[in-house]
Amino acid sequence: MKFKNIKNVCIVALLLIAFSTFSQENKSKPNVLFIMVDDLNDWVGAFGGNPQTKTPNIDALANKSTIFKNAYCSAPLCNPSRTSIMSGYRPSTTGVYGNSEHFRDVKGFENTVTIPQYFEKYGYKTAAAGKIFHSPRGNAKKPKPGSDPGSFQQERKGGLGGTYPEDKDKHSHGLELKKYGVKGSFLRSFDWFPVDVTLENNNDYKSADYASKFLQEKHDKPFFLACGIFRPHLPWFAPKQFFDMYKLEDIKLPVTLKNDLDDVGRMGQNMAKRGVHKSVVEHGKWKEAVRAYMANISFADACVGHLLDGLKESTYAKNTIIVLMGDHGWHLGEKEHWSKNVLWERSAKTPLLIFDPRGDGKPKVSTSLVSLLDVYPTLVEMANLPENKELEGKSIYDIVKNPTKETKEYVLTSKDKGLHSLRSNEYRYTVYPDGFEELYDHRIDPNEWTNIAKNPSNKEVLKTFRKELKSILK
Repeated sequence: MKFKNIKNVCIVALLLIAFSTFSQENKSKPNVLFIMVDDLNDWVGAFGGNPQTKTPNIDALANKSTIFKNAYCSAPLCNPSRTSIMSGYRPSTTGVYGNSEHFRDVKGFENTVTIPQYFEKYGYKTAAAGKIFHSPRGNAKKPKPGSDPGSFQQERKGGLGGTYPEDKDKHSHGLELKKYGVKGSFLRSFDWFPVDVTLENNNDYKSADYASKFLQEKHDKPFFLACGIFRPHLPWFAPKQFFDMYKLEDIKLPVTLKNDLDDVGRMGQNMAKRGVHKSVVEHGKWKEAVRAYMANISFADACVGHLLDGLKESTYAKNTIIVLMGDHGWHLGEKEHWSKNVLWERSAKTPLLIFDPRGDGKPKVSTSLVSLLDVYPTLVEMANLPENKELEGKSIYDIVKNPTKETKEYVLTSKDKGLHSLRSNEYRYTVYPDGFEELYDHRIDPNEWTNIAKNPSNKEVLKTFRKELKSILK
């Protein structure tokens, strides 16, 4: 009888030790706060794209993080970019180039392990709010198609963006876009208006608040928490207080070149929304549109700030990795284009910053070329999880720790099959399905105004890019 009691005591002791060890392991694992801001170009204070834009909350985070000044998306459109980030595969691998496809419908990718699923596999609790995949969870009983409901254990049900104005105030800018050949969803969504509502009465804020409340809860596991902010995605409806931050007369327009599209070829010209640009300029609404975009960035920044305040007030602030990024850039008249979904610099480039709570808390700036495809393997390494050898990106954790390091010579951005762009430190090279090529020398032409692909002196440069592209896509 005594022997049985001793045996039981030993078993209980062993279980307690095992549980204690498990608890300690969980406590030592860092949490992850994953923030994505839709259609965000580098018009963020810390990234220097437009010094007029006011983003105090993102700037405060950047002031203790590693800032990646040359981060590029895998695709300049929401769905393929997010699919690439979350799956770890290039668009050329999955074949997902547009907004209508879902990677799980592609043969061979049905069981793809996304970032949160990989973290869940190794003991993490996962949660999300807002737009992480192309579609958010939505507020219906059944998740929206494309939201990939299996990726997160829990998600906020709800909408996106800011509160919409009354019908009489929609399209009050009077651009008459139909006259300029503008069609489809862009015709409806290219709109802006300062809505007289409080910050709290907007879906993006509610997504941030859901995530903030999650951080106030007690968790017995490390967590991977994702929050997507929809603005500055069109339409640019945001609380009036953010429009009021900018005086129209003080707005500075992007630097542009007349007839900039003359040397980009037929397909490049067709991709640019020249009708939109012509309408905006002729109606004298360029400053208004630029202010609206900036106001929506400031609105997004306020939502991010609420989320970061939630982390600061929680017990997890000292053990939480933070990554913040856009999904691609945005044009506001550069190259006579408005929107994304082109392969020029303004569309391909987007902010990326990573905060490591184990670092020294000082700002670090990296000018190394990196891809958003690298985020997945980087977070895996930072969390000390086993390497996922299926991924096509490379961890940039070495750069997070030491920003003077460089890992890549080229970064790939793709729009479609046969339509790709490679960025090096010195050049951008783009090839179209019809064989037309663009080459820009960023050392002297950061605005990509002069296509030098036909210059005989660049023959060897083109050969190098062609060879590299072939090697990446094989």
